[in-house]
Amino acid sequence: MSTPSKPTPPAPAVSSTPTIDRDTVDQVFRAGNNGPGRLITIVGFDGCGKTTQIDNLTARLRARGEEVLDTRQPTDWYRRLGEVQAFESDGGAVETAHILALLAAADRRRHVMEMIDPALRRGATVICDRYVYATFGVFIHRGVDPALLTAINGGIPRPDLAFYLRVPTEELKRRLAARGEKLKHEEKSSSRIESIVGVYEQMGDALTEIDGTADPEVVTAQLLKHIDAL
Repeated sequence: MSTPSKPTPPAPAVSSTPTIDRDTVDQVFRAGNNGPGRLITIVGFDGCGKTTQIDNLTARLRARGEEVLDTRQPTDWYRRLGEVQAFESDGGAVETAHILALLAAADRRRHVMEMIDPALRRGATVICDRYVYATFGVFIHRGVDPALLTAINGGIPRPDLAFYLRVPTEELKRRLAARGEKLKHEEKSSSRIESIVGVYEQMGDALTEIDGTADPEVVTAQLLKHIDAL
């Protein structure tokens, strides 16, 4: 009498979304220091308070007599491209995401060469909204391979401090709705917000996490504490 065969266990589910870790993030930065200046970046999903904190930090540091370059990536050149605006509004195929990732990398390279590096060589403090961390967050969420993103963005300066303003999804949605503006594709869905935020959290201690739900002045004080420790 033959022994009945055991059923084959189902194969484990494979996530269609690529992942990233601290080591992969580190590969994008060039060796060596940035000169006498310092580079500080702030990242987080729209509505987390980046603009408020960058304005606060810029004002506080300038009041101390420091030269501060307040800037952002991607630059307006990238943001104004029709294909970028269409993709942000309605989403699109992963092939389009690959093209936009290349455009964003070119925009970043020029921005570093023309704005950030000269400021760092002068000894200025550069405070940059988003920087390369947002490229990882958005394009990994959209299905682009992290290895490709590392390759096309490689050789940029490493931030002295990289802050991540963490705000729960429901609070982000409340803040975005309160703006009264048309929501972007990723802003319309809790799952899409959490997919992007999840990439930031995979980066671990590459980002210094700050509670973005605290009073804005409290958040500014926390950021300044880290900056002063430099």
